Amino acid sequence: MSTDLIAPRFRWAMEVLPLAPRLRVLEVGCGHGIALGLVAARLREGCVLGVDRSEKMISRALRRNADAVLAGRVVARTGTLAEVDLGREPFDVAFAINVSLFAEDDARAELSRLRERLRPGGALFLFHEAPVAAHAKRFAARAARNLEAHGFNVRTVPAAPSRACVVGQASG
Repeated sequence: MSTDLIAPRFRWAMEVLPLAPRLRVLEVGCGHGIALGLVAARLREGCVLGVDRSEKMISRALRRNADAVLAGRVVARTGTLAEVDLGREPFDVAFAINVSLFAEDDARAELSRLRERLRPGGALFLFHEAPVAAHAKRFAARAARNLEAHGFNVRTVPAAPSRACVVGQASG
């Protein structure tokens, strides 16, 4: 897929994510798999697992990334983050793009699970693009509060006014 056809929020996320060829990566809310494919293209020996509540979206993600699925670099599963099978190995990096759940008060189960499943020193990147700068700022403040409450060391990544990127690093 030409990078001209990729929405700017996905290009931005790929510029920020610290990806290396051997990492194990988790995408929460993978939708139809655009970011899965972009991450998989940067992995040689690692893999990316996409999770989405919609079976229809997972089917599309698997079709879109069929070659990477066959190569073992992409796996996608239907379910909620709190309940889906994430496999046995911990993740080096996890991320979500425009998943508002992480800025809500009821994200406890999901954030606890992510905290448990990230390798010590691993990081969760929460990207958010909003039509209004105030919405992005509110997302960042709430997401940072939630991450801190679950034991993450939090920092933000500078971004355009209508964007927010909050990073939670697992201590260890």
